[in-house]
Amino acid sequence: MSQPALSSNPSAAALAVPTQVSISEDLSFLDLAMADGSGIRLTAERLRGACRCAHCIRARIDGVFPDRFDGIAIVQAAPIGGYAVNLAFSDGHARGIYPWALLLGLGAA
Repeated sequence: MSQPALSSNPSAAALAVPTQVSISEDLSFLDLAMADGSGIRLTAERLRGACRCAHCIRARIDGVFPDRFDGIAIVQAAPIGGYAVNLAFSDGHARGIYPWALLLGLGAA
């Protein structure tokens, strides 16, 4: 399920664009490989909870967004231009666009 990084834009390269994006074999992690040899591993649960799509924002406002996503899996990762990845999860949710900056921030936190 490995997918190459998605940008040849020189300005995007300055923004720490991953060189490779992959989903772990057990579907529980998103792995980002960086040009400097470092990597970031993010759990499916954390990513699902960090979704910023309109549906999830509305659910948070309404107080119905789940506190946890136990057992959630990442079932697909698709490039969005050279700036983000769209993730699909085992609960059927596939609306979230995760910009590189957001993923790097989640990895640093």
